[in-house]
Amino acid sequence: MPAANPKVKIERLEPETVVAPLLVRTPFKIIGSGLSNKIYVYISTQPDGSDDVSNPTASDKKEIYKIKIDTDGSATNTDKVLSLVVKPELDAGPFDEKTEFWIAIKLDDMKGKVEATRKTFKLV
Repeated sequence: MPAANPKVKIERLEPETVVAPLLVRTPFKIIGSGLSNKIYVYISTQPDGSDDVSNPTASDKKEIYKIKIDTDGSATNTDKVLSLVVKPELDAGPFDEKTEFWIAIKLDDMKGKVEATRKTFKLV
């Protein structure tokens, strides 16, 4: 049986590298396919998206996430463009300057299957 194609694909980010300073709301866009407001976008230190450093305790309460990622309410989103805002909290980490980050997407919620990841995220 052939492997199923992912339902979500990240082709690129705008800006190409998302640089997110602590406590600052930073807008960015995911360009791809299969994007919607019913996906869970998070930050991982693993290329396969297997860890979630945005929400390390797997909490349902978004206000305690270490790196908050929300849709940009002032933008129009489509299945090909998703406008987001990321805000790393002061207690995000600890990470060092060598830590690599991936933006990762799961379908529906944090318990879903990892559909796509894209390296080019930096915390500063």
